[in-house]
Amino acid sequence: MHSPAETKPDPVEMVEAANAKEALDTEPFSPDEERRFVRKIDFWIIPLMMFTYFLQSYDKGIMSAATQFDFNTDLGLTTITGYTSTGTAITNNQKYANASMIFYVGYLIGTYPMMYLAQHFGVTRVISLSVFLWGTVVMATAACFNYAGIMVARLVLGMLESAVAPSFTVLVTFWWTREEQALRTSLWYSAVGMATMLSPLINYGIGNGVHGALTSWKYMFLIIGAFTVAWSFVLFFFLPDSPLTCSRLSESEKALAARRLARNNAGTISRAFNWTQFREAFLDYKTYSSALIILLTGVPSGAIGTFGTIVINGFGFSHFASLALTSPIGAITALSILVAGYITRRWLGLRHILIVTLALISITGTLFCWFGPRSNRGFLFAGVFLLAVQVAAGGLAVSLAASNTSGHTKKATVSASTFLGYCIGNIIGPLIFGASPGPLYHAGFLGSFICLVCVVVIAIVTYILLRLENRRRDRLQMAGGVEHHNIDEDLTDKQNKDFRYVL
Repeated sequence: MHSPAETKPDPVEMVEAANAKEALDTEPFSPDEERRFVRKIDFWIIPLMMFTYFLQSYDKGIMSAATQFDFNTDLGLTTITGYTSTGTAITNNQKYANASMIFYVGYLIGTYPMMYLAQHFGVTRVISLSVFLWGTVVMATAACFNYAGIMVARLVLGMLESAVAPSFTVLVTFWWTREEQALRTSLWYSAVGMATMLSPLINYGIGNGVHGALTSWKYMFLIIGAFTVAWSFVLFFFLPDSPLTCSRLSESEKALAARRLARNNAGTISRAFNWTQFREAFLDYKTYSSALIILLTGVPSGAIGTFGTIVINGFGFSHFASLALTSPIGAITALSILVAGYITRRWLGLRHILIVTLALISITGTLFCWFGPRSNRGFLFAGVFLLAVQVAAGGLAVSLAASNTSGHTKKATVSASTFLGYCIGNIIGPLIFGASPGPLYHAGFLGSFICLVCVVVIAIVTYILLRLENRRRDRLQMAGGVEHHNIDEDLTDKQNKDFRYVL
């Protein structure tokens, strides 16, 4: 039995699909025209996505930098439980870990509702409104004066920020072909590393350069929150939604966009929520493969994002050096994501292999931090440096979730599900490190090691299964058992046997 959403398609969408189909049948497009179109959307949409994700990563991470300006002391988030033989304080950071963790609880709560809203009302409206509201929450965080206040602020912030990443994952599939998607996803996803690289320097400048009646950390939240609110208006006016309805595209460009959508075998763009596709997403092992890889890479990345400055400080570096040394960690994160995206664009069929490679590099980093001599600060820092590389594996899993799924509702559901994994991983990571006594954090590094080993196993198994499925579909096509479909059919990857999975 079909839901009303399946049996009563939007008349506007039917006209759009009919026009797109007619364009496919009548309009020839040269490679030069397509290259100009791709260049246009690259320089138009990608910067908007990158800076928005930069702000999302920055805003949720301000708390880590604020710890170096009496944030934990003012809100009672860290307590001293004793001292080492050398006089170094042994700290209990459980409340601070909880304040970090509650953000991802909010993300969990908001992900599926935001996914539904973005499909029903469009990405532009939902994203711009969520950015406006979370910027307001960031500013309001400066008014927090106790543990309860910061917990409420972080919960609401997580709910609002959950709109961005799943929506961007789906938006990429509307504008770029499957061969192009990994690099474009890597570009906006790399902003998390750029935020880690630049935010410590900006925060240090604000913390030491802005003086007034308030304590230094409060100005961080006020200034960056106000900037985020202003950016929401830029998104409202300039971030496009569907290429089939975008007013900034000519009719020939819309027809070209429709042809590229058809080439993807990814179905049409639909505002109707399809419950059959929603259920299929949860019966597809690929959903769980991507979600688990993102979850497991989220454990060490969440720990680095929350405890990075504190862990580096525990190696024996000063507060300023600890804050400054998070910048190269952000640089290696961004660089590894971009390099991985370029490799997968240049040489096809390597995404799962790269995930394995990146995980193995970071496994080495966990061993450095776990067993390294405490007297060798450079060696320990190198371990954190290597550990940051695995963030690129999570980025590749995000691109796989988008490229290997067809059907609008299924794509949206799978995208939301993968970022549920991201939330859970980022909850577990800070909890492990928070429960592990500083400055050693042995349990945190052991947990990261186990998670990354699991990433290697899942990526290898998924690669084998998808390769076998592609071969089965090739044999079916050679036997004449495949029926070709049009763009106006919103079919899933399981229903459309023309579909081939990206490896």
